[in-house]
Amino acid sequence: MAGFRLQPLIDFAEERSKSAAQALQRMRGQWMQAEEKLRQLEGYLADYRARLSNAASGGMNVGSMLDFQRFIAKLELAIRAQSEEVVRCRDHWEVAEQHWQEREREVKAYHKLRERHNLEVQQKENRREQKQQDEIAQNSALKRTSEDNSSSK
Repeated sequence: MAGFRLQPLIDFAEERSKSAAQALQRMRGQWMQAEEKLRQLEGYLADYRARLSNAASGGMNVGSMLDFQRFIAKLELAIRAQSEEVVRCRDHWEVAEQHWQEREREVKAYHKLRERHNLEVQQKENRREQKQQDEIAQNSALKRTSEDNSSSK
């Protein structure tokens, strides 16, 4: 079967798709890490709020209460920042997913072209073989006719 002239493009498209899939995987990992860090911060906040509540119910000085409140405020600020990071990571993942899907469509299109090419080559080969068979059959019939004419003389 004849080689497919666009094979280098298929190879290139497949490499681009593979690279896009790897980038997508990295983005997913970053997104998951960002979400895990957010969950940790939320856990710390819940823990410190519980500590403050317990300490306040047992009686605590104003300085300690202010320290707890300042730390909780910093945790809340960190949670807001981390929530924004989670959104940013998710957005980057979505862009990477779209890019990967585009690369996959490109690969599939090239594969379809290769399939059509291979089918055309196979059909041409089949027609060539059929033509040869027809010629052999025709030559054989002519030979028999010629032999029949020669033997009847």
